[in-house]
Amino acid sequence: MHPETSDTVTPWNLFRFRWKISQKAFRKNYDPSILPRETYLLYEIKWSYGRRPWQRWFCSTSREHVEMYFLNDVHEKLKNNPSAHCTITCYMSWSPCGYCCEDIMDFLWEWPNVNLVIYVARLYWHQNKFNRQGLRNLESFGVPIKVMNLPDYSYCWRTLVNNENSSEEDYWPMYLAPWIMLYSLELQTILQLECGASFFPGPEWSWREGSPAVPSPWDPHSSC
Repeated sequence: MHPETSDTVTPWNLFRFRWKISQKAFRKNYDPSILPRETYLLYEIKWSYGRRPWQRWFCSTSREHVEMYFLNDVHEKLKNNPSAHCTITCYMSWSPCGYCCEDIMDFLWEWPNVNLVIYVARLYWHQNKFNRQGLRNLESFGVPIKVMNLPDYSYCWRTLVNNENSSEEDYWPMYLAPWIMLYSLELQTILQLECGASFFPGPEWSWREGSPAVPSPWDPHSSC
């Protein structure tokens, strides 16, 4: 995947903007009233020792879910300083599927010095029991999962979106509020009202043991 850049970005600002998502891609993929086939992931690493935050974004492809690109990229970043503590905040256009929840937990076992927070614009195939259980397992594992609210959209717009040639300094799409409320209630139902079905696996447990296949008419994680 090649990051998007603005055609009018000058060499002086190229490094600054090359890892920022375009306005068009952000509007299309993070509007919860739209159901795009691809999945986008924006993330920001903040280090405990005051180093400048690291920001980047990825999109799913026909070969791999977006979470795999994210985890591989962060792994390469962390191995240069394995003892560093950091907080990673992800803004995902779709929530992770059950299998990706397992991969995220595997990653966090390997990197216990990482704190991860996940915000999602919408829930991926949330009626599927395996996906619902994956979100509960991830929450029980210590990863907060939240639906993006209006301040989160505004933060992404100001921080992670390429706004060099735009007069819009902020992004407050009020028409998103009903969708945010609906997805928030559904996520609360998954994480809290069904919490009796959750479990906290130990490091010796195989995440994929007994994991069922998840059929889907289309997979928003699989193409870009």
